[in-house]
Amino acid sequence: MFLKILQENQKEGVNTANALQLLEKLNDYSQDIRQQLNILLDVRLVRTFFNLLAIILLFRERRMGLLLSELGGYLCGHAHAPAGTKRISNLLRSDKWGSSFIDDYLFNRSCQRISGLLAKGRRPLLLWGDSQVERHESWMSEGLCSVWSSKAKRLTQMQPGYYRPPKERICVPGFNWTGVFLSCLGSSPSVCQMSWWTSRGKYKEAPDNITWRLLDKVHKSKLKGVLHVFDRGYANEKMLRYLLHFEQEFLIRWKKNVYLNYQGEPLKIDKISRKAKPKASRVVRDKQRKKTKRINIAWAGVSHPEHPDKALTLIIVRDSKYKGKGPMYLLTSLSINTVPEAFEMLFTYMHRWESEQGFRFFKTELAIESPRLWFWENRLKLMAIVSLVYDFLLQTLRRNKEWVQLLLKTYCHRTGERYRSASIPLYRLRMAISICLTFLLAQSSG
Repeated sequence: MFLKILQENQKEGVNTANALQLLEKLNDYSQDIRQQLNILLDVRLVRTFFNLLAIILLFRERRMGLLLSELGGYLCGHAHAPAGTKRISNLLRSDKWGSSFIDDYLFNRSCQRISGLLAKGRRPLLLWGDSQVERHESWMSEGLCSVWSSKAKRLTQMQPGYYRPPKERICVPGFNWTGVFLSCLGSSPSVCQMSWWTSRGKYKEAPDNITWRLLDKVHKSKLKGVLHVFDRGYANEKMLRYLLHFEQEFLIRWKKNVYLNYQGEPLKIDKISRKAKPKASRVVRDKQRKKTKRINIAWAGVSHPEHPDKALTLIIVRDSKYKGKGPMYLLTSLSINTVPEAFEMLFTYMHRWESEQGFRFFKTELAIESPRLWFWENRLKLMAIVSLVYDFLLQTLRRNKEWVQLLLKTYCHRTGERYRSASIPLYRLRMAISICLTFLLAQSSG
């Protein structure tokens, strides 16, 4: 439908000009992957693929955003919703393509962006993160396994005087999610890889295999100068072994109760931090917690007891105001010799929060937890298509700032100093695009 509107553009009004321009940008973004799909699929399925991208942008609903019956109503009109649902089902059920097709496409785009960043003298960052897709009331779908519910943890954080919540973590059906985002300091991220996996059934996958395959993919691309950024969940000897095996540079937030070699003897990290005196102090803005704090930073040369021949650097970050609060430890394979290099590593780790924001956007705005598909591979295809939509939004925000400002002013105008001084939020862009395409759909129907 949307591809037909774009190809047969005969009327262009005030309300449809921006929508047609948006479809042109989506057409340019997906042109390469549709040309590759043309070799594998029927032209009608490729047309459905483009229309599905536009419909996901249009239909903004958290609980039903990816239901095929809802999407089919926008594809062929709500009077012919079953026909549209069947078209989308035929696309997802086709055995001629798989979710790995989109994974390879996103990775190749990331390689191109990495080459561009290196040519400009900027350090590419691969931001790693883990999450879960929770399916609380699902039991029979393929690939479901046991996951810890972050939603239940948030909802059971009661205030004093209310019902006492359970102390143990709550387990629900779902599947695991590992994501890698490509970014650099001072820029918005893009999607590099998205992997959904389960720990049960015939599609059972070990988390180490996911990490190994992604690192192997980066190693075979022969791109140098990329820095992998991890949170504390990856702070273990096995992860170090994998990174050293594939000769990758890394930055990991390390745990405190671990021994490292310092000046020829194994010491706990807290003892190493006492010997490393602060070398600089600076006021830093924590935008996640909306606080401004002064921090002290220090670093020391260390090595891991299992890999004594590999020189590492431990960066110690202390909050100068709260003396009783323990420092934050960052372990990196890079050599730190100056204060600016140490602060660059700190800001690099703070930039890793973009991956957590990405997971949140998938769950709230793109309704990644709403699909009701029986079969595992069909679900992976749909979620891979959602990854393309998210990458398109990020690219639009990164490359078309003036046009995005016009779009926000026209379709999602907000008042107040906070909105005038804040940076462009992705959520407002998503809302503006949805309203913009709604105008086009209303004026082009009938």
